[in-house]
Amino acid sequence: MSDVKAIVVLTEPNGLARPQEYLRVGVPLARGEAFDVEALELADAAGNILPAQFRALASWPDRSIKWVLLDGVCALEANQRCELTVRAGGGGRSAVAGAAQVDQGERGIRVDTGAACFHLRLDSATPFDGVRVGDNELVAQSGCDLTLLDEQGAPYAVRVDRKFVEESGPVRVAVVAEGAFVTGPRTLKFETRAVFHAGSAAVRFEVKLLNPHVAHHRGGLWDLGDPGSYVFRDLSLKIRPAGQATRMSWYVTPDKPHTSRSPAEDWVLLQDSSGGEHWDSDNHVDRSGASTVSFRGFQARTGEKIVEQGNRATPCLGIGIEHGWLAASVEDFWQNFPKALRWQQGALQVSLFPAETKSAFELQGGEQKRHTVLLDFGLEGTDSVLPRLQQPAIVHVAASSVEESRAVQHFVAALDASSADCGRYVDNIIDGKDSFFAKREIIDEYGWRNFGDLYADHEAVKHQGPRPLVSHYNNQYDFIYGAFQNFQRTGDARWWRLMRDAARHTIDIDVYHTKEDRAAFNGGLFWHTDHYKPALTCSHRTYSAANAAGGDYGGGPSNEHNYTSGLLHYYYLTGDDEARQTVVGLAEWVIAMDDGKSSLLALVDEEPTGLASKTVSPDFHKAGRGAGNSINALLDAYALSRDRRYVRKAEELIQRCIHPADDIDALGLLEPEYRWSYLVFLQVLGKYLDQKREWGELDYDFYFARDGLLHYARWVARNEVPYKDVLHKVEIPTETWPAHDVRKSHLLYVAAKYAPESERAELRTRARFFFERCIADVTSFATANLTRPLVILSVYGSVHAYYQRHANDGVPYVAHNYSFGDPTVFVPQRGRLRSVLSRKRQVVIGELRRIVRDKLRGVLGR
Repeated sequence: MSDVKAIVVLTEPNGLARPQEYLRVGVPLARGEAFDVEALELADAAGNILPAQFRALASWPDRSIKWVLLDGVCALEANQRCELTVRAGGGGRSAVAGAAQVDQGERGIRVDTGAACFHLRLDSATPFDGVRVGDNELVAQSGCDLTLLDEQGAPYAVRVDRKFVEESGPVRVAVVAEGAFVTGPRTLKFETRAVFHAGSAAVRFEVKLLNPHVAHHRGGLWDLGDPGSYVFRDLSLKIRPAGQATRMSWYVTPDKPHTSRSPAEDWVLLQDSSGGEHWDSDNHVDRSGASTVSFRGFQARTGEKIVEQGNRATPCLGIGIEHGWLAASVEDFWQNFPKALRWQQGALQVSLFPAETKSAFELQGGEQKRHTVLLDFGLEGTDSVLPRLQQPAIVHVAASSVEESRAVQHFVAALDASSADCGRYVDNIIDGKDSFFAKREIIDEYGWRNFGDLYADHEAVKHQGPRPLVSHYNNQYDFIYGAFQNFQRTGDARWWRLMRDAARHTIDIDVYHTKEDRAAFNGGLFWHTDHYKPALTCSHRTYSAANAAGGDYGGGPSNEHNYTSGLLHYYYLTGDDEARQTVVGLAEWVIAMDDGKSSLLALVDEEPTGLASKTVSPDFHKAGRGAGNSINALLDAYALSRDRRYVRKAEELIQRCIHPADDIDALGLLEPEYRWSYLVFLQVLGKYLDQKREWGELDYDFYFARDGLLHYARWVARNEVPYKDVLHKVEIPTETWPAHDVRKSHLLYVAAKYAPESERAELRTRARFFFERCIADVTSFATANLTRPLVILSVYGSVHAYYQRHANDGVPYVAHNYSFGDPTVFVPQRGRLRSVLSRKRQVVIGELRRIVRDKLRGVLGR
C-alpha cells in the first residue's frame, strides 16, 4: 500500500494471551512522508484501525517527521507474531473507544481510564491519592504515601514544587511531580511519573531520586563516603486499601502458583542480593569496603519465620478487600536489588531502598536512580495484568522500514555474505558462554547501582587474585548505539534488554548530575574505572584513594569519554525524556568546559580553555577522540534541539583541530599508542558532512571539512597498515588494536563517497581490505570475545555491509572557490597564560614608565 509509512512487529514470547497489549515504540519515517502526527494511524493486518497516539520526536530539514513515538493497543494470542502498519489516514485515532480522560482543577487531577478512576492531589508525590473501580473505592482518599527515611530512621519532609500533566492522549496519560525531600539546608530531589493507559486499571509509577550536590572528590578521587553524598535508610511507596484487608496473595515469579494467607500478620519479601553464584561479589561494598549483602537471593518472612526463600524473585503482592483487590511489584526486582514488598501497618508497601538490609544507602554527589513500580487494581473475580507487565511482548520496527527511512546513518537491514563472519562474531554479545549476560554473573553486575553496566573483563586478563577483579565499562565506545543498531536489525529482545539496561544505568549512575562543581566536570560522563585496578569503593567513578600510589593520580569526567549517539537513538526508540536531557546536557558540558570565561584563569584570559578538544595531553589539539567525541555530542544535541549554538561550536572545534593543508606526517599519527584515536575524529567528521548535506548547507564550513577529510583519508590509504602488523609499537598488544581497524574501513568508505569519481574505487578497495583484516585479526586472538573489541564491532561492524548494498551512494564532487589559508596552531588557555602575563606585564611596565615621565615633567616644569 502506498500509504504505509512503516511496519511495526509484535512478538508474544511467553505463552500469554494478551487481550490488551500496550506498545510504545519510536518509528523512523522517510523524508517528506509525513508532516503532521494527526495524519497518521495504526492498522492491523486486516486493515482495522487500532487505538493509537503519536508524538513527533525529530524532524527532517523540510519539517517532515523523522522519528515519531507511537503508543498503541492491540490484542495478541499466546506466542503470536503480528505485523501492524503505521500509515497515512483520515484521523482514524478519533475512533478510539474508551479513551483516557483527564480533568485538572485547582484541587487536583482526575484520570479516568474507563477501567478505573484515579484522583491525584497537586501537593502529593504519589501516583494517586484515591482509586475507584466501578462503584468501589479500592484506595481511600489520601491513602498513598512516598516516604524517605534518613540514616537514623526519621522521615524527610516532602516538598512538591509542581505537578503537571506531561502527556495526554487517547491511549496514554502521564502525570509528573517534581520536588524534594528536605532535611536542613540540603535536599534530595525527586521526580515521579505516573503512567495510565485507556481501558486499564494498571499504573506504571517511575520514581527518580537525585542528589544534585557536588562531590568533594579531594585530589580527584571519587570514593564512597565523600562528604557530598547522602546516606539514607529507606524509600517506600505505601498504599492503604479502602477497607479491611481480608486476604493476601503473592507469588515469587509469575510462573509459580499464588500463595494465599490471612493478612493479619506482617509479611515481607526481601531480595537482599542477586541470588547468583557470585552474589557476595566484591562489587557490593559500602564506604568502609564492607559487604552490603547478607544472604543469597530472597526471603519471605512473617515476623522472624522464613516462609519461603530462593535465588531470584520476580514477585507480586496482592491485598484483597471486600469487593476487590490491589497488587504491586517492581520492574527488574531482583536485578536492582535490594528490593522489598511488604504488608505492614495496614498498608501494601513497595520498598525501592528497603530498611531491612544491613547497610544504609549512599547516593553520591551528582548521582541519581530511577525505579519503576507496577501497580494494578481490580474487582473480585478478575485477574491482575502484572504477570504480563513483568513479561512484556517484544515490539520493534521492521528492519526494512528502518533502512528505507534513511533515518539511521549507515543502517542496513541485513548483512551481506562478506559481513557474515563479523555478524557471527558480534552475536557473541547475546549468545554463548561469552555473552554479556554471562559476563554479568562473573562480578555479579547487579544491584541498584551496577545493573546495566558491562563487565570490563579486558582489564582482568592478567589478574591473579582469588576473586574476580571488579571493573566497570561505563559505555566506552558507545555500546548503547551498537545494541540499538543490532536490535533494529534483528528484533532480538536480548539486544533490547542490553540496550535499555545500559542506557538507564549510564543516565543515572555514570553522568555527574550537578551544577555545583567546576565547568569541566558539571554534567559530564565519568570514565570507565581505572585500567587494571579494582573499582573498590570508587563505585563507577574511575579513581579510588585505595589505588593511588602517590604522584599525579586522580581526575574526573573528560571530553575523551563522552558518548551520546546511543542515548540519542534510545530516546528516539523509547521517548525516554531522561535520555534527551542527557544528550543535550552532555553537549552543554562540551560548551561549558571550553568556555574560558568559566575558568579561574578568566581574570587573565577569557579565550577557549581547550578542554573540549584535547586528546591524551593538554597541548594536543589536532584530530583525536577528545575533539571527535565533543563534536559528536554537539551534532546529536542539534538533532534534538535545532539550536545553532551546537553547530557553531562543532564547526569551531573542527577548524581548530584539522586543516586541508595540514602536514600530517608531522603529527606522529603512525604511533598508535597515543595517536590511534585520530580515526575517531575522522569518523565524526564524516557524520558532520552527512548532516550538512541533509541540512542543505554546502557552505564554507562544509567544504573545509570535506577537503580536510579527503586530505587525511588519502594519507590513511597510502600510509596506514593493519594494527596487528605494528603491535610492536604499543605497550600492551591486545585484541582491541585490530578491532580499531574497522574505523579505518569506515572513514575510507565515507571518504570515497565524497571523493572525486577517479579516486573512489581505490578508497573503497582499501576500506574493504581493512574490514577483512579487522575481522580476521581480531578473531585470531584467544581473547577475541572480551567486552571491548565486541563493543567496537557491534557499533561499526555493519558499515561495510551498508556500503556493499549502497555501492553507488556517492556525492557529486564539486569544486569550490574558497580559500582556507594556512594551518594555525591552537594554544589552550593554560598554554597562553605565560605569554598573556608577559604581554600584560609589558603593558603595566610601559604604563608605569609613562606615569613616572609625566610626574617628572610636572616637577621639572615647576
